[in-house]
This record gives sequence, C-alpha cells and structure tokens, in this order.
Amino acid sequence: MENDKDNITIGRPKVGGAIYWAPLGSTLPTDATTSLSDEFVNLGYVTEDGVNIPTTESINEVKAWGPETVMIAQDDFSVTVGFNLLETIRPDVQRFVRGESNVAGESDGSLKSALTGEQLPRGILVVETIQNNGTTPREHRIVFGDCQVVDRSGDENYNNSDPVTYPISVRAFKFDSQAISGKKVYRDDFWAEEPPVSA
Repeated sequence: MENDKDNITIGRPKVGGAIYWAPLGSTLPTDATTSLSDEFVNLGYVTEDGVNIPTTESINEVKAWGPETVMIAQDDFSVTVGFNLLETIRPDVQRFVRGESNVAGESDGSLKSALTGEQLPRGILVVETIQNNGTTPREHRIVFGDCQVVDRSGDENYNNSDPVTYPISVRAFKFDSQAISGKKVYRDDFWAEEPPVSA
C-alpha cells in the first residue's frame, strides 16, 4: 500500500459535544456512529488544548554476567486522559467533578454544590472527534470502558480575563473490548466516514 495523505489528520471536537461520561456498567458503544445510550452525559466545552491521552510503559532489563541483556520484562503500562473543563457551572460537570450526591439542581435553575474531596466512582468516558484532511471527514470515537478520575488538583482562578476551569486526569483500567472480541483492553477506537449532508 502506498503512502496516503488522507490518513493524516488532526482531531477536532464533534459538534454538539465531544466528551461524555456514564456510570460503570452502562451500555458500551460498539461503533463510531450509533447514538450513545441515555446514561451518558455531555461534559460540555473543554479548553483549546483539547484532550491529551498519554500512554506510559516501563521495562526492566534482565542482565547476565558479562554484562549482557538477556531479557526484557514489562514493569508497567498505563493510560490516562487529561482535559480542562470549561463549563464549570454545568450541573453534569459539577456531578462529575464533585460526586452525584454532592450536587443539587433546583427547579428554578439554581445550583448547589459541595466539595468534599471524596474519591470519585469509576465510570465510562467517551471522546468524540471529527478527523479530516480535506477529504471525506471521519468520525472517531474513543471509548474508555472502565476508568476513574484520579486527579482534580490545580488552580481555580477568578480574575478579569481567564475562564474558570476544572483540570481533570482520568486513569483507564482494562475492560472487555467491544471492538475486538475476547480481548481485555484499556481503550476501544472506532472510525467511520461521516455521512454526506443531504441537500
């Protein structure tokens, strides 16, 4: 297969929502285009840095007398997801950051929230992007089927110019893949060509 520039892309957020969260055990997506189940909530806008997904791996070199490396043993493998939430007074964002039982939305549109610092429950995170290099756009759905917010630390600034944001780091755990049967994975990825807009 020859080189193909159509396979080079940047990931822009899907219009209407790009980051979704649902309780652990909710219905997992199995493709890039089927609507997410009703358990998923939209976490709204994130800052222009978008979403960062670092993967880290460490190894241990086993050496024989000599010295000579005779084996490579994997010590660790981890996947995290980082982003900064912009819609800090969105009720679903408050519940995501502070816990379901620590947020109350009233019928008059008011909102009450308490920061307890308690550990947050595991859930499902979905990231939706549109990838395009001047040809047919592709929808890209990334599914972290078992993950947990592990870091909410950072500065919450109130000033004349900067928006208030919530920095979030999520740690992924292995789950039963919906992309490749019989596999335990940290994430599933699904792509599909975006359907043409009808006239």
